[in-house]
Amino acid sequence: MAYSSTNPARNAVLLGFTDGQALHVYTSTHDSTQIAAASFFAGCGAGSPTTAAIGLKVGDVLMNINTATNGISLHRVTSLTSSTGWHSAIHATVAAGSS
Repeated sequence: MAYSSTNPARNAVLLGFTDGQALHVYTSTHDSTQIAAASFFAGCGAGSPTTAAIGLKVGDVLMNINTATNGISLHRVTSLTSSTGWHSAIHATVAAGSS
């Protein structure tokens, strides 16, 4: 199952004033392996011109709350990618999580 912007991750708190890192929380039935897939957070990158944009940046921390298993895992945003072309969506990828 893919990420859906109808149930978006949310920015919970800024972690630092100088580096701009943030903590985001994503609550769904996705497990930590699923959300670590390349570009899982489609259109969620900072500056993305999509309705899914939530401002994810490299270095941000994402807490995944799995409602199916009640598991919680932490992930770090490791890359942002974009399709070719002007005004393309910016996709975010997170590292494998730790519980």
